[in-house]
Amino acid sequence: MSRYMKAPMRALPELRTKCMGRLNVTDSTYTSLSTIRRRRNQSFCSSTEVDSFLAVKNGVKRCTPFDLSIRPSFLTSSIKMQPEHRSAEVIVIGAGVGGLAAAKTYLELSPLTNLILLEKRPTIGGVWSEENCYEGLKTNNLGGTYEFTDFPMGEKYGIKEDRHIPGSVLHSYLNDFAAHFDILRRIHFNTQVLDMEKLGQGWRLNTETTDSSSTVVYTCDKIIVCSGLASTPNPVNIRGIDEFERPVLNHSQLREEGARIAHDPNVETVTVVGASKTGYDVVHMMASNHKKVDWVIRESGGGGVWMSSPWAKFAGAKTKLELLATMRFFTWFSPCIFGDFDGFSWIRKMLHQTRLGRYFVHKFWEGIRMDTIDMNGYRKEECLQHLEPLESLFWSARVGILNYPTDIHDYLRSGQVKIIRKDIEHLSGPGVVTFADGTSLHTDALIAITGWKLAQSIKYKPEGLESSLGIPCSNTSAEDRSLWQRLDDEADKEILGRFPYLRNPPPAIPYKQDVSPYRLYRGIAPPSLAAKGDNSIAYMKMVHSTSNIIIAECQALWTYAYLNGKLSLDEAEVYHQTALLSRYGKQRYPCGFSAWYPEFVYDAIPYADMLLHDLGLKRWRKPTLKKEMFEGYTIHDYRGINQEWLAAQVKAAPKRS
Repeated sequence: MSRYMKAPMRALPELRTKCMGRLNVTDSTYTSLSTIRRRRNQSFCSSTEVDSFLAVKNGVKRCTPFDLSIRPSFLTSSIKMQPEHRSAEVIVIGAGVGGLAAAKTYLELSPLTNLILLEKRPTIGGVWSEENCYEGLKTNNLGGTYEFTDFPMGEKYGIKEDRHIPGSVLHSYLNDFAAHFDILRRIHFNTQVLDMEKLGQGWRLNTETTDSSSTVVYTCDKIIVCSGLASTPNPVNIRGIDEFERPVLNHSQLREEGARIAHDPNVETVTVVGASKTGYDVVHMMASNHKKVDWVIRESGGGGVWMSSPWAKFAGAKTKLELLATMRFFTWFSPCIFGDFDGFSWIRKMLHQTRLGRYFVHKFWEGIRMDTIDMNGYRKEECLQHLEPLESLFWSARVGILNYPTDIHDYLRSGQVKIIRKDIEHLSGPGVVTFADGTSLHTDALIAITGWKLAQSIKYKPEGLESSLGIPCSNTSAEDRSLWQRLDDEADKEILGRFPYLRNPPPAIPYKQDVSPYRLYRGIAPPSLAAKGDNSIAYMKMVHSTSNIIIAECQALWTYAYLNGKLSLDEAEVYHQTALLSRYGKQRYPCGFSAWYPEFVYDAIPYADMLLHDLGLKRWRKPTLKKEMFEGYTIHDYRGINQEWLAAQVKAAPKRS
């Protein structure tokens, strides 16, 4: 008989007393906390005021949420029993950059909230978790631009402003951030959310712990989903894979399996399929470990991504390329459906709604395109010609940075890496790759960059709920299809009417998904719930951008305000704006993945402007007009927005008699 079965039931009251003692609270205190929180949500008063009142009233020096991850040893039996039941006020799904930003902001504004995070991985960081940090992985961003506003990276991590941040360093930084803001102890690692059920009030989540296969049922009032756009890689789907007799990997297996191949002296030749930024990383990993690389870029695919140096010249000076993308002057040349939120609508109208303006827009982007082609030598050297993307830089959000310690193109110049622009027909043993034209090659391993499945790994209840939430699903109801067809048609008409330049796009990349696209209000809120005042769930970081931290912090504040009913929403406008955001991406970046989710490369600052406008905060955050127009925005320009918003709410609250 297990320890669980032998445990006397009389131990449970004692356990409860001990746990409550750790918190220095009593039953009556805990009840009063819940009661006052409900009253606080009904009529505004600041979280700081309420929390201070509770601390004084109950004689509690420090009241922290109940740590539900602590269990007595007799509950850790290997025998699978009935699921445990736990509860919280707010549950954040995912402990990556988005999840950490959401938790930190929520707790800053409501310190006594019983908030927990559920993370399926064993470590923090999401994309930057320890198990995802493969050899050579670095940020596209340079030092000083990929850090939270109130937790500078500083000298501790040894990163200078002209250097990229290694993945392992960023992982350590995120761990330190979580510990500093008391988030780390709230994270339940190795916890996979299986399904989410909408209740009359709140949500129920069924989870499974990946390390012990035990199940836990959580209930909560509010959910913030920060699990990322996709977390399940597409399988390597090439005919003959079972007869190949050589290792076949996808891009999610680089940390361990990829490293083994890179350092195996018996592996001489590696075939890499795909030319995304990750494809470049894999080629560099293998070539820098003295492997010969056959780099296959499918003829029927979308070709390579645009790659650039992290530095560029602007107005005769050397500047960080990422700061050009966040410079208002630069953003004006990108037709943006929410661009008017930046306060320069007259400039945008002149550029995009007049023939002369569109002429200058075309020349602007063609100049950038030709400069990038010239810098990379695509048309100067035959060995590099297949790396030139098929589409103009204007039409694509697929952009990467050459963040390698040496010039990756040198491996092609020397012949160590060879590009093959063909489609693979099938695989056969031992290690034979046969192409559509009948030619073949021998290899010791194959690594394919297969992309990600957009379909949600979490199931939603009741059945059909995900269709109305605005997240990718394969079983959209007829009613929702009809609704969105009408809204999409109206949005397309408005977008193409405002931006005639978008009426003649190049062919879209041949990328298919058997699911509907993301349709979230402001890229965050399910429109069907938001329109009727149900503010119980939000999705964060469901956009792709090079300005990750700026978007994460602005979204985190908007999400807090939304979940607590502090934003004024109009039902008809919610659906209209949701359709505009969804269709804008499809029209603006047909050579990216914007048909399924928002991509912001040149539009991140106008997007942040829109969120700040909703929150009633200032959008022009530079000290002078000249800097506002010609100095790139960084995350540090948004320092203090949480307290700015809180102060504005206190000022606007009705005065108590």
